Amino acid sequence: MKKRYVMVGCSCRGYSMFVERLVEKYADVAEITGVYDPNYVRAGVYKEKIGDGCTIYDDFDTMIKAEKPDAVVVTTVDSYHHEYIVRALDMGCDAISEKPLTNTYERCKAIRDAEKRSGHKVTVTFNCRFMPFFATIKELLLKEKVGKVLAINYEYCLSRWHGGDYMKRWHRLMENSEGLLLHKSTHHFDIINWLLCDEPKKVCALANRVYYNDTSKCLGERCRDCVAKDTCETAVSQWGHWDKPFYFDAEHVDGYIRDRCAFKEGHDIYDNMSVSVMYNKGTLLTYTLNLFSEHEGYRMVITGEKGVIIANHWDWGAGETSLEFLGYNGSHENIPFVYGEGAHGGGDEMLVKMIFSEDVPDPLGQQADSFAGMVSAMIGIGANESIKTGKTVELTEYLDTLR
Repeated sequence: MKKRYVMVGCSCRGYSMFVERLVEKYADVAEITGVYDPNYVRAGVYKEKIGDGCTIYDDFDTMIKAEKPDAVVVTTVDSYHHEYIVRALDMGCDAISEKPLTNTYERCKAIRDAEKRSGHKVTVTFNCRFMPFFATIKELLLKEKVGKVLAINYEYCLSRWHGGDYMKRWHRLMENSEGLLLHKSTHHFDIINWLLCDEPKKVCALANRVYYNDTSKCLGERCRDCVAKDTCETAVSQWGHWDKPFYFDAEHVDGYIRDRCAFKEGHDIYDNMSVSVMYNKGTLLTYTLNLFSEHEGYRMVITGEKGVIIANHWDWGAGETSLEFLGYNGSHENIPFVYGEGAHGGGDEMLVKMIFSEDVPDPLGQQADSFAGMVSAMIGIGANESIKTGKTVELTEYLDTLR
């Protein structure tokens, strides 16, 4: 019997991640019967793909009452995730949330309380767990390849095109995203939590804005009309694959500008971040994220009692993907791995398959529940607090109230 789903927040991410796959690959087990977004143009893009069996709603509660879905898929602006998750749970539905689950402690607590009183559950879509590359690392750690993990150094770089893109859209304001330590880094913190099978104990962080504060580079309100649209390192194409149907054609409804200049004053998120996390078992994570690199990708060094795992993946610039093991006896191995095809190194496809095909085994514990979402979010929330106060933030007490 097919399960019924409704979508709230008609974003291009929700379209590419869920709508296309459910319609094209999982129509035998799942159907999207309703969509809700205040912007009816974007909702219309969803309906055109889904077909006549889908209804556009202008009110969330009305949609839930009419469609009686098994689950609500939430892909709204981050600061609204908790609102629709809680309402879905209280109205008798499960929820599937894009990362981050939410972005403040109070919102985490509201979701946890709603789960407890409703008996329904939340699934968080941490697609990086499903990347074969990270699954290989997980298997190595489960086999104690490096023994007890003592330290992890995780460097993540976004190119000026990708990093600058966050400065153009709704993410640019803390009130919407709480910054990239929540919206982007929640992936990365969750991967570490998952690899270690451990919880963070305390966090401290520093951050600033060192690149996108140069307002002299702002030559126009937006890329679309800018004199430098063909040469700027952060420019958004005027008629990109998603830009026209989801944004340019929908601007007249809500006034949302997708291609605001990355150097235009007004944004208040950081572009340069450094975080230290102490875990309960003693592992220390040193993590950095910047939004202005000449190259794109990451380097993770996992140092244990028996050796070191070095994972590199650079999408462009350095152009390298590798997985190595260095033993303290001088040994060196190139570890074989698969870097999956498709978005997020194959992670998107495998995640959707596990969520919507109930017979898929999960030996590595890749599917994430709400608590996993809260743990990763609390690292970012604690890091933001540390940046503001200059103090180390204890996380254990917060996490204990969310169990």
